[in-house]
Amino acid sequence: MIVFISQIKSKQLFPLIENRPAALFLVAGKTLVEWFYKNGKSQGIDRIILLADKKDRQLLYEALGDYQEISAPINEIDPFTIINYDPVKGITKEILHDLSKGVLTKNSIWLDGNVVFSSTFLKDFLAKAEGVDNLVLVDSEEVNKKCLGIGCFDKQYLESCALEVKSVDNIYANIRNQTKSLEKTMIFNKDKMEFWKINYLWNLLDANQKLINNIEEKKAGTVEKGATILGKVSIGEGSRIRAGSYLEGPLVIGKNCDIGPNCYLRKGVTLGNEVRIGNGCELKNTIVFNGTHIAHLSYVGDSIIGINCNFGAGTITGNLRLDDKTVKSEIEGKVLSTGRRKIGVIMGDNVKTAIDVFFMPGVIVGNNSAIGTGVIVNRNIGSNLFVHIKQEVSSQKWIVEPKKEKKKKG
Repeated sequence: MIVFISQIKSKQLFPLIENRPAALFLVAGKTLVEWFYKNGKSQGIDRIILLADKKDRQLLYEALGDYQEISAPINEIDPFTIINYDPVKGITKEILHDLSKGVLTKNSIWLDGNVVFSSTFLKDFLAKAEGVDNLVLVDSEEVNKKCLGIGCFDKQYLESCALEVKSVDNIYANIRNQTKSLEKTMIFNKDKMEFWKINYLWNLLDANQKLINNIEEKKAGTVEKGATILGKVSIGEGSRIRAGSYLEGPLVIGKNCDIGPNCYLRKGVTLGNEVRIGNGCELKNTIVFNGTHIAHLSYVGDSIIGINCNFGAGTITGNLRLDDKTVKSEIEGKVLSTGRRKIGVIMGDNVKTAIDVFFMPGVIVGNNSAIGTGVIVNRNIGSNLFVHIKQEVSSQKWIVEPKKEKKKKG
């Protein structure tokens, strides 16, 4: 059985979607595409086809380099095959012909690039798909229900229904229109199914909280005497945990990270590679992408931080409203409920903060921006901006009177 993953270019996933496909979003120590592979491998899925444009193909080559075999062609990154794809045109006749000729098996799984799930969900889905032509996960029992981004399809239907499609829901709609009947469906149950469609970036935190319980405990780095580690913790190769650090799992630390001294990493923290968390910092339920430095006296809670960011001392993320109500966030000019009681900042790549910068709950910061000293960020910040306070300074004459000498007693 083969899995096909198409890339989703949704503006709702700003700012992280600007610099990578959704399949390379980080959750619980792995990218979404690596979760597909890990969970699929246990169910007998031996090949994953990635449909990607030129920019995303290069990013996928780099991200999946550890899977590359020396003698394999560049687009064959065992067990991944990357195929040229234009997300505007969708599946072309040429792509469909090549897939039908040498790739498609009797049944294949198709995924949108912004979904992630546990092995338990995939096992249940494949069990229900056995013996039927087509099966999709849908959001409700209504007649006009939409597919949530995963489907198992028979080859004969794909050959006539996959042309020009851009998502799994497109395939599902075409099959329904062609057969004039309701296809087999599996109804999504949020409380019972470990499946997440990343429609908004805060959905990554929902997935992270669950999937991080499935990590493998590992201590491949150096742990100094005086560091405390509790619960299930994964520490990557080359990472260093300095004295005085307190790690409370489950949490994941990538390769070549530098943690501490005297910092507190709480449950749900996922750190990419080459991340620096320094003295007096506290993180909880937060995803930090590669190369970011949060080096001193900062608090980051329920947040998502992109690559190569740098936090000045005393950068604080507020993650809870004073009235304890659900946090709201602005997406493309519309204020939406995140559905979460706690959420901090969603930050893009290459963002810098000066000392004493404060983020209010639910704000979004674009890529390549900088925030000056003392700014309280209570509204979204776009990309390529320097946000700072215009400080009004006044001065006046200041005369210091000489101190009078105290008379000695006796």
